[in-house]
Amino acid sequence: MKLSSMAKAAPKSTDKTPDVHSVEAREPARSEIASDVEKFLDGGGEIEEVPRNFRADPPRRHENNYGRGSI
Repeated sequence: MKLSSMAKAAPKSTDKTPDVHSVEAREPARSEIASDVEKFLDGGGEIEEVPRNFRADPPRRHENNYGRGSI
């Protein structure tokens, strides 16, 4: 059986259901975020750019506990 025949078709949007993923539907949220950022910057706030490869929790070296427990 082909994978494409098993996949379900996405439900079609109707006039009753608003399309929350469209650019127009997200515009109010974008405007609100933009105004909040402007207020933050006007109030003396600063935005710090974080490097893409930054990790808050860097990987640790594996701890070998084999054979350390009591019998």
